[in-house]
Amino acid sequence: MKIDHLRTRLTVFCVALLFSSCAFSGFVDYPRRVRFDESEFAAYRGTGSGTVTGLLAVRSSNGAEHVGNFGGSVAGVHVTLIPVTGYTKEMVEREIGDGENLGPSDPRFEKYVRITMTDGNGSFAFNQIPAGDYFVSGLGEWVEYGEFKYQWACERVAVGNGQTVRIKLSRDLHRPGRPILVIWALE
Repeated sequence: MKIDHLRTRLTVFCVALLFSSCAFSGFVDYPRRVRFDESEFAAYRGTGSGTVTGLLAVRSSNGAEHVGNFGGSVAGVHVTLIPVTGYTKEMVEREIGDGENLGPSDPRFEKYVRITMTDGNGSFAFNQIPAGDYFVSGLGEWVEYGEFKYQWACERVAVGNGQTVRIKLSRDLHRPGRPILVIWALE
């Protein structure tokens, strides 16, 4: 029950981030260098015939693999799919890679963010997506010695029309095993 209560609070927090443009209090917001250009996102509007499926699995510092479920429960975690553009490259490089907290996303960005949940085995799927290049990211979570631990995993994939791409989402771009407090795709 304790995990379910915490999970509910985290889910509410993530949803609140998605619909707000508030910055975290106490964190410095670094200015964005790349402006949002909606023309870069034009090919990603609507639905398509591509699919990305995979497994979210990260490794802790002791080498144990943790699949994408919440603290070992059957509940899943969020996995995000966003188009690769100049705007999103900056988000990935600076927020996940360098741990910087960028200012709020442009509100127009929200309609290009796709979010799904892993199942109890860490599997996920994005269906009917347009052809193009995407960042797929998720936050692996587990309990170690009674404490929650987190690690980002982010991969870049190319999807063609009618193509199914299968990946193992496991690569941490920076600082393995350390939490990053900003959930950039849910701003």
